[in-house]
Amino acid sequence: MSPRKIITLLFTGICIAMHVHAQEEDSAIITLDDITAEEAAEEATEEATAAEEDTTTVEIRDFNGQTRQERWLNAMWDKQKLGEWDEMANTRLSIRRVPAEAMDELHKMKALQYDQEEKEKNRSALMQRIGLWVLAHFSVIRNTFYILLGALLLLTIVLFIRKSDISLWPRARRSTAEETGEAAATGPQNYDTLAQAAIAAEDYRSAVRMRYLQALHILQMKALIVPGKDKTNMDFLRELSATAFHKPFANLTRHYEYIWYGKVPLNNGQFMQLDEQFAEFKKSLRS
Repeated sequence: MSPRKIITLLFTGICIAMHVHAQEEDSAIITLDDITAEEAAEEATEEATAAEEDTTTVEIRDFNGQTRQERWLNAMWDKQKLGEWDEMANTRLSIRRVPAEAMDELHKMKALQYDQEEKEKNRSALMQRIGLWVLAHFSVIRNTFYILLGALLLLTIVLFIRKSDISLWPRARRSTAEETGEAAATGPQNYDTLAQAAIAAEDYRSAVRMRYLQALHILQMKALIVPGKDKTNMDFLRELSATAFHKPFANLTRHYEYIWYGKVPLNNGQFMQLDEQFAEFKKSLRS
């Protein structure tokens, strides 16, 4: 190939390359006429926002507890990624996990056990309310306590008297010897006669006395009691404690002492009921 053809080919290639480059520049050029007013406003707003973000400062606290103001470029809080702490940059966020041993120690610390403290506070408040209620009603509680104590003491005394067969009438001990002597002197054949005479005279107290003396005489004849000068009705009841006659005779003795020594008035109907009890007791002794 001749040198002339070579030069012609090179020149042609250069022309083609320059033409292609010119077309690319024409397609990339954007004139001011092509930019609308709205696009210009948006572009200006974005530039202002970027400028504001570039000048934003924040407060950063490091591990030593010190704080400092730093400028965050290019809105780094939107782009920042979690990772290990960078001592040089002092800006990277990091996650620190508490060791299991440290967590166990924290759980065991009483200062951090808030639930227990709350329960203790509630218990203390409840005790305070109870104490205030007791103080407000102290007089009522005290009077109630004394009443219950007195009732308990009275019940104890009554049970002791019933168990010991102690007579409530002092004259019973002084007159029992006279009764047993009179019972022996009168004789069993005269008890019914004297009782009928007292009933006719409406002297029911004397009639009850004759019935009781007759019961004592029958007990002596049955060898259930032993007469004695200083013995009382309670002594006779203790001698009968092991027999089936103790309970009915104790009932008759109580009525007799109330009526005779206590001088309790008695009408005909009341005497007839009591006379039936004496008759049943005598019948049980003779059976």
